[in-house]
Amino acid sequence: MPPATLTAKQTRFISEYLVDGNGAAAAVRAGYSPKTARAIATENLTKPALRNALQARQSADATRLSIQRNDVLNGLQEAVQQAREQGNPMAMIAGYRELAKLMGFYAVKATRVELTTAQAAVKGSFAAMSDEQILALIAQGAVAG
Repeated sequence: MPPATLTAKQTRFISEYLVDGNGAAAAVRAGYSPKTARAIATENLTKPALRNALQARQSADATRLSIQRNDVLNGLQEAVQQAREQGNPMAMIAGYRELAKLMGFYAVKATRVELTTAQAAVKGSFAAMSDEQILALIAQGAVAG
């Protein structure tokens, strides 16, 4: 099976995500609606084709810059230590935040749920309903809220 082709917006999202690692901001800069930017970023970052393209770009950048992940981690650790010595807690927090990002502590974990045919039918019926119809069902006690 050939690799999935990314849309122009997805390709732009990757470029923008590489700027600052902020998915929602990258989605807006790539042309997605600000209202749905956070959801789009989460969705994009869980798509295997997009993740593979992102990792390939990150790897290419690291090779081009002759910098390895450990170099970045070591540099951030040094910066945190300097901030500690200077008594600058905000700089320490910022350094630890960056370390946590690089270590994958904030990574979005994709969970795939397999639905039975009956569950998929129920999901489809809910998807076809308006918010008001779903709220009415909840109010009647037909749906656990």
